[in-house]
Amino acid sequence: MIDDLFDLSFITSLEDILLDKVPVISTNIANPKSWPTSRTGGHRFFGIPIFSRVGINRIDCLHEQAEKFFDAFEIIEDHVFDVPIYLRRIDINLQYYGMEGSTHIDAKDKELTVMLMNNSQWKPEWGGQFQLVDGDTVVEEHDYVPGRVIIFPGNIPHRGLAPKVPSIFRYTTVFRIIPND
Repeated sequence: MIDDLFDLSFITSLEDILLDKVPVISTNIANPKSWPTSRTGGHRFFGIPIFSRVGINRIDCLHEQAEKFFDAFEIIEDHVFDVPIYLRRIDINLQYYGMEGSTHIDAKDKELTVMLMNNSQWKPEWGGQFQLVDGDTVVEEHDYVPGRVIIFPGNIPHRGLAPKVPSIFRYTTVFRIIPND
């Protein structure tokens, strides 16, 4: 867990893009199972891919608002990692009151998930915690804090909790990376 990597101005600029220029859709699916459309899985939630690639030379998604998210990734890369890393995906997730995330994994291999909490303002009583879980047991829980970065292996089961109050939206940006050994 890393706090204070981003200043409030940067987090606010990301949030402005999320609120005004990146409409989320209801087709994000955790643990996709069907082929080739990936329409069935653990749960649906609101979000949108910002960037994704299926190989070193094949990008299959690049959102027109991607630049600021690449800036965020470069800040994380420069200040957190001491080895080269391969960025595979950037996704935006959104949860609202009553929309609890179910336990899921992001990857089955050595991929890491780097999650950035995007809201510029958040009160502890609003909830929105992030949990790493083992079965029904919460192994680790992190409060939602503006600008907080959490890094974990993508193959560890986890979930995001919804805000506890109506009309509050919980945004996260998820960077999926593969460390170069």
